[in-house]
Amino acid sequence: MGRRRPRRPAVRLGRRVALLLGLLGAAWASPARAQQTPSTPSLSAADLAPRVSLITVGPGSVLWEKFGHNIIRVTDPVAGTDIAYNYGIFDFRQENFYWNFVQGGMLYSMAGYDATRDIGRYVEAGRSIEVQDLALTPDQARRLAANLARNAQPDKRDYRYDPYRDNCSTRVRDALNLSLDGALEAPLTALSTGATYRSRTAELTAGSPGWYFGLMLLLGPSTDQPLSAWEDSFIPMNFARYIAPATNPAAVANGDAEALVATTRLQPAREGVTPSTRAPASWLGWFLVLGVLLGGVLAWTGGRSGTGKGRRSFLVLAGFWTLLSGLAGLIMVYLWAFTAHSYAYRNENLLQASVLGLVMFGFLAGWARRGGPAPVAVRVLAATVAAFSVLGVAIQLLPWFSQVNAPILAFFVPANLGMALGARRAAPSLTTTPEPSAVRPSRP
Repeated sequence: MGRRRPRRPAVRLGRRVALLLGLLGAAWASPARAQQTPSTPSLSAADLAPRVSLITVGPGSVLWEKFGHNIIRVTDPVAGTDIAYNYGIFDFRQENFYWNFVQGGMLYSMAGYDATRDIGRYVEAGRSIEVQDLALTPDQARRLAANLARNAQPDKRDYRYDPYRDNCSTRVRDALNLSLDGALEAPLTALSTGATYRSRTAELTAGSPGWYFGLMLLLGPSTDQPLSAWEDSFIPMNFARYIAPATNPAAVANGDAEALVATTRLQPAREGVTPSTRAPASWLGWFLVLGVLLGGVLAWTGGRSGTGKGRRSFLVLAGFWTLLSGLAGLIMVYLWAFTAHSYAYRNENLLQASVLGLVMFGFLAGWARRGGPAPVAVRVLAATVAAFSVLGVAIQLLPWFSQVNAPILAFFVPANLGMALGARRAAPSLTTTPEPSAVRPSRP
């Protein structure tokens, strides 16, 4: 046992050498083992590229909601952002907002918002939401995201709004077309729709007869030109429909799927939220009935104006009509002569709602104050307005006049004719000198 002690250091040394050799062997063996162990898959360029969706919001109940809305949603997995780019921002508190609106120079803005929160507002309002996930190439998606982020900067976010040619939907259309290297514009421009700016406006406002009638009155002949699908994309719902069958040439060249829209999801509007719709043509008969009734009452009260009550009735009704139609004519003249609202230029409805109505109203007001015989000017002005109104019907037969204004004619022509007949019937009875009463012979 005493000899065994000297041998212990040798044993320890042997063990250390064996351990060292084992470690070296493990180190030499590790590369081979690493090659045999499956590696974690790396993310592809497509996985790292932003994901883009077109969000289309259905019509709401307020006037500016009736035409729908759309948003580009960009989800960036690298940056960890989810942004809804919205081109439909305006602010009533903006400096000179109402004046710019009247003059046709209203400013809209573009901004990027948290997508969940921004889209959630429309969901809470109960409006329909259609989501179209777009199959863009990684380069296209990155280019679109960069372009949208750049346009959201303070020096670029504002733009001069045009209800038909430069609105939230056409801006979305142009942004997507730019990212697709113009692949949308050519096929959509070649596609005819058979629609016009007026007909599309009528379709979306027909559920609100007041707005429908007012817009049909103020829109001029430039809104009656036929639209291509590219132009018709000013309505978000139409643009969503047009891109549904579209293709992405760049994706096809890369060997990917041909369709531009990869998937579509639709959340219907909450019951009672979608504005009621009515075929625009169905209002024509109602406007004709109203025009005939108004004209008939004007003619009838004019014939009874020999009595005090009949005279007051005619003056009230005729005064209301001439003031209302005259103001409408004045608004149309102002829009044509002094604003940038080009869609109101050369409006043939000026032959129906004439500014002469305001002059006639002035004579009627003077007649009401003074009493006595009816001014000759009332008869002359009423006859002149009626003649212009009939002329507005006659020019529809000429090829140089293409304005579509049947609902306006149906209402104004019978009303103006009734006003002329009422003024003609009122004047003789009020200008006729009453016969002197019989004088009894005096008794001697």
